[in-house]
Amino acid sequence: MFPQIVVLVIALLGNTVSANAVLSRNYHPYSGEYGTPAGTAFSSSGEHLCGPITGFRVWEGSSSYITGIQLEFSNTWSNKHGIDTSKMHEVLLFPEEYITQVSGKDDTYIYQLIFVTSLGRIFFFGQPSGYSFNAFPGQKSNVLLFISGHSDAYALRGIGFHWDVPVSPVRDCRSVRG
Repeated sequence: MFPQIVVLVIALLGNTVSANAVLSRNYHPYSGEYGTPAGTAFSSSGEHLCGPITGFRVWEGSSSYITGIQLEFSNTWSNKHGIDTSKMHEVLLFPEEYITQVSGKDDTYIYQLIFVTSLGRIFFFGQPSGYSFNAFPGQKSNVLLFISGHSDAYALRGIGFHWDVPVSPVRDCRSVRG
């Protein structure tokens, strides 16, 4: 009886290890969604196959919340999420620089976003109003791959962050424009 239990435990552990290995290769850790999951859903998934994030734009409204966001993947701008009729801020990352943390404030909208990079640069947008959040990858080698969330005709309502190891471009994205 005892040898059968040992064989069963070894078999189960072996399957668990292989299942974890598959999950770690195929699973993108996720932080969020912060804010409110209302409005139109968006995601830059797929656009991230153009390569790593090399820049970002954030639109900051006069009503103290973030109205829009756009990422640049390997020097090609993605689709815009939210609206772009307010004050725009643009950040271009240095070569081999990645976004490693995003903090902010939320409530019914996203009121503030704070980006931290692998080179220690910090970028603040919006106003410190609402509830605090802090998004970061589960593993030190992971960086921000793409975002998802919700927006409406006024602002970003919610935002989530997807993390993994930096990706090399797997497709030509010169035709992807927001």
